[in-house]
Formats: sequence, C-alpha cells, structure tokens
Amino acid sequence: MKTKIISCIVTGIILISCASQNQVKSDKDLALIRQINEKVQSQNIRILTDHANPMRGKSIYLTSEYDLIIRNDSAISYLPYFGQAYSAPYGGGESGIKFATRMKDYVATPSKKDGEWNLRFKIDTPDYNYDFRVDIYSNGSSSIYVNSSQRQSISFTGEMELNR
Repeated sequence: MKTKIISCIVTGIILISCASQNQVKSDKDLALIRQINEKVQSQNIRILTDHANPMRGKSIYLTSEYDLIIRNDSAISYLPYFGQAYSAPYGGGESGIKFATRMKDYVATPSKKDGEWNLRFKIDTPDYNYDFRVDIYSNGSSSIYVNSSQRQSISFTGEMELNR
C-alpha cells in the first residue's frame, strides 16, 4: 500500500515538472517568436530552402541557394522544379518556379502555437498559375507547398532568414 502511494506521488511530481518545463520559454525563444511575428506582419520574409520534396521520388538536398521572398504585395521565387509538367509553355518556358510578381489573395493566419504562421497566396505568370502555402514555425524553420494545375505539386523545407 505504501509503495503505491509513493509511486503515485513520484509520478505526479514528474508529470507536473514536465508540464511546467514545456510552458516556460526562454528569453531567446521569445525574442525569436517576436522577430518572426514582426517579419510576417510587415510582409518582409525570406525563406532559404535546403530540400525539395517532389510528389514522386525522394527528397532532394539543394546544394545551391534557392529562396522565396515576400515583400509587401509581391513575391519573388527562385526555386527549382522536379516533377512532371502536364502542359508546357510555348517556346520551352522557365524550368524552375521562378518569378517576381504581385501576389493574389494573400492571407497570413497565426497558428494556434505562439510564433507560428500559415501564409497563403496565388501567383499568375504567363506560363503557370501557382497556389502557395507557407508554414513558418516558432523556431524559424519553414515549409513551402506549391500546387499548380499545369505541374505536379512540390514542397520545400528551409529556414526563415532572421537576424539572429
């Protein structure tokens, strides 16, 4: 009987200490979250990608510098493309996801977790139309999902450029 009571008390103490550790954020974490919030709200975002994830096949480590930039009402994309195109533009067109143009239907929604954001916008270029979803996490890591009716979907992972 005594051992059951002691084990219950020890288990309770362990659970309480684990729960309190998850809730406490360091000053460094809070500064990072504040910086992410400021960048998203001012629409001054640059995401450096390190992996491409085609719809079919393995994840591809990117050795060159590829990025997605959001500035005010525009997006600048310099991303590679790996996958199948359902239609090709006349004259060959651009092989990657490369453009600098105004965004349509831009929406930035804070996630349930502090410092995390979900961005959505559309891009129309002469060759392709894209739907973007960008997830930004509280540690600065990011995921970019690109859908198009003319190409297979592709996603990218990377880091949001921050002044660390």
